[in-house]
Amino acid sequence: MNKKVISATVTPLLADGSLDKEGLCNILNRNIRHGLDGVFLFGSMGEWGSFSNAFKEEGVEVASDCIRKRMELLAGINATSLPLSLEIMKSYRKYDLDAYVFMPPARTSSLNPVRSVLKVLDAADRPVYLYHCPPNNGINFSLNDFAEMMRHPNLKGIKNSSSNMWLRRELLLMREEQGFKTLFFEGQEWAADEALFAGYDGMICGMGALCSKMMKKLASCADRGDVKGATAAQNNMIRLFHGVYGINIENCWNGQKYALQKLGLIATPFTIAQEMDSLTDAAKARIEKCLADMKEELD
Repeated sequence: MNKKVISATVTPLLADGSLDKEGLCNILNRNIRHGLDGVFLFGSMGEWGSFSNAFKEEGVEVASDCIRKRMELLAGINATSLPLSLEIMKSYRKYDLDAYVFMPPARTSSLNPVRSVLKVLDAADRPVYLYHCPPNNGINFSLNDFAEMMRHPNLKGIKNSSSNMWLRRELLLMREEQGFKTLFFEGQEWAADEALFAGYDGMICGMGALCSKMMKKLASCADRGDVKGATAAQNNMIRLFHGVYGINIENCWNGQKYALQKLGLIATPFTIAQEMDSLTDAAKARIEKCLADMKEELD
């Protein structure tokens, strides 16, 4: 089985905050050219909490029309409550997408997060990926919780962004011993090589809009059992991460968008999830140098 590479994409915006439709299509076509297996819209890197439902519907429609089944389209249905997530999922049914991605809302009530996941799985008209990200919502599932959710036929995969090596191995062992069919995807760029060699089925990473070629190279090395090549590709991804985001991740959203703008893919680096004044002249110079140094690895 080939290791799958899915981009958890940024959401390109025009200066007035509206969707950069041309920029989104440019990113998706570049990802397809680099051989990616899919794209995930409106995750954490996609600023899902910053946009209205109507805006997100527009993004799903534009992406669907652009992709035309050339790779998988995953659409995030994250919201501040379970009823809102179910409402978003229902509104997406008319679009040509392959799967939903759901992260349970943060613990602001006494709702059982496992039951929330199961309700989404029961209501889904197509496959669902679970986005497991304790740093975001504060929810840590037990192994029994995972087993209960993985028994559901609508759960296609889990994007594991917990940075927990113990959990990674426990899930792999549980899948083998209990015969589950759920796919596992690493969500952290700097741990992708370890996860793929351990047995993960692929990666869903937030730098996919920019470094899709690098991610695909890493996955190809893992498919061949080329540890040295995978390590080199992984280290290049970390260097790009440092150059674009900054060593302390001070330019996460606007840094990647600025890089994409400099590559001529999107119109502006504008982001809602981060103060734009953090994109200083020094940060821009750092990003531009990184792009120049890694030109061949990027395109």
